[in-house]
Amino acid sequence: MYKTTTRKKILSLCLLTLSQAGWTQTQTVQVLEFHPAPGQFVNVLPEANANSTQDDVNRRCEDLLNDEGNVISLGTYGGYITMKFDHPIVNKYGSDFLIKGNGMYAIDDPKYGKETIGGSIEPGIVYVGVGDNLETAKWYELAGSEYYTNEIHDFEITYFKPTTEACEHQLFGSVCDNYIKWNCTWTDAKGERRDSTGYHMKNQFHLQTYWPQWEDKDQLTFKGGCLPNNAVMYDPKYWVQYRYAKDAYGYADACPAKDLLYSSFDINWAVDEKGDPVALDHIDYIRVMTGIFQYCGWLGETSTEVSSVVDLHLVEGYDDKPYIITPRKRPSTGIQLPTVPDHQMQGDAAYYTLTGQRVERVERGKIYIHKGKKVVF
Repeated sequence: MYKTTTRKKILSLCLLTLSQAGWTQTQTVQVLEFHPAPGQFVNVLPEANANSTQDDVNRRCEDLLNDEGNVISLGTYGGYITMKFDHPIVNKYGSDFLIKGNGMYAIDDPKYGKETIGGSIEPGIVYVGVGDNLETAKWYELAGSEYYTNEIHDFEITYFKPTTEACEHQLFGSVCDNYIKWNCTWTDAKGERRDSTGYHMKNQFHLQTYWPQWEDKDQLTFKGGCLPNNAVMYDPKYWVQYRYAKDAYGYADACPAKDLLYSSFDINWAVDEKGDPVALDHIDYIRVMTGIFQYCGWLGETSTEVSSVVDLHLVEGYDDKPYIITPRKRPSTGIQLPTVPDHQMQGDAAYYTLTGQRVERVERGKIYIHKGKKVVF
């Protein structure tokens, strides 16, 4: 890991030497790991079957990422992909790299109409790695807009391989209600350990197995941060997944795909396992993980999609006018102020409890946070 000015100069000299020696830095992405969690697009984006190997799907992911217009689905919570370029990404002023998804806004939001910031928004947490090889690399999370407020930092879930591809079903759009069993644990805002068990259903629109066929395992376990749910069901047939705010940042597939500013990422957002900022002058690896554990009925799981990754410093003229996103400040008190917009009480009208929970109505005699201040009713 490079931390001192001297080491920064060494890195710059090494990159310059490679360039002078005829090594051309490219935007070609190499996929080192692809481990999706179960999902309706698994074995489809990319294609895979019972004869596929891990190396097969890694190469297929590379083909999709390096051919504009394709997407890779990471499945439900925890599914991830790990990538690298043929060079380190250097930490310079402004955002350093871009991750495009396939996010979009709804054209007929039943509540917010054309003013919506919702539609298909499926945030993925981004991690960056530094090291000579994947096995020994040191990993850091890029702290997005929800990191210090509503994100759970120790979520763990295990999925169990289904024993059947069709079963009893009564849920709307389902062909198997109790399809993928899961167990999860996490620490809540009060510091208490919680757990839950349930099933994901299989929907009628995607009938292939949702279990990654190249994974020779009966259980898949994923760990990491977990973002707050963002979906609203207006009726069983209409779901909308909202952005956390118009200026929410730091997550893949968390804004419309054409929004390059909020699809960009700054290495300066890196934090360690304690949430403390870490000074990195370059990164070697990028990992994107589906960050929400949420199932939206017939619409299926919330699954982060990735369509391309770009080193912005290789884009001609970018460093002269880089993307600048001002990060949220780390709270200095025990009160955490959520950045998630309240879709019941919008914008400045939102009220929160002292533990950071949004409320739809206030009660007399209680203290709330409103516009960043304590208020009593």
